[in-house]
Amino acid sequence: MAAPARPRPGAPPLPATAVLAARLGPVLARRRRVALAGADRLAGVLVLLYDHDGGPHLVLTKRTETVAHHRGEVSLPGGRFEPGDGDLLTTALRETEEEIGVPAHAVEVVGPLDDVHSPASHFTVSPWVGTLTERPALVPAADEIARVIEVALADVLAADLGIPPIPDRATLRYPLHGEDVWGLTARILHTLAAATRAALAGSGPG
Repeated sequence: MAAPARPRPGAPPLPATAVLAARLGPVLARRRRVALAGADRLAGVLVLLYDHDGGPHLVLTKRTETVAHHRGEVSLPGGRFEPGDGDLLTTALRETEEEIGVPAHAVEVVGPLDDVHSPASHFTVSPWVGTLTERPALVPAADEIARVIEVALADVLAADLGIPPIPDRATLRYPLHGEDVWGLTARILHTLAAATRAALAGSGPG
């Protein structure tokens, strides 16, 4: 088992990914998830957690300037629903494999987060949390991904402490690894941070 993450100032160390997932799963299962319906453009993305450098990490991707939507933005791995997928979890797993080379069969699904909608691209995105038993060999698709960013979950939680209680577009932003993470991805990370804190506290959001 991996060692706990190194503590950040004012925060206790995080448990290993497997321990965190065991606590996070029930929180995600019982929370009142926001599910959006009626969108003509659907997508699924994956919050992929695994142990690295002493604690849980997740993957962000910076999109190229040639993709159709969200050019140059920092995103979670995932993409557009295809009719053959069947559901948006399958979409998230398939697209993650296509974008960064993580096999769908290697991912242990923990649960869903809230759906989010992008007024700019008219996509409704369903995020899922999944785990890996080891750090993946990330192979980005050159035509879609300009940069793969491995971020400590502890850094996300630390940055989230600076988000106002009722954030807006200007204040819901995460400075991570020299990137400005905002929009859909920031909203998903904000929900992930709240669920993670609830899991660590042994309680669930209402």
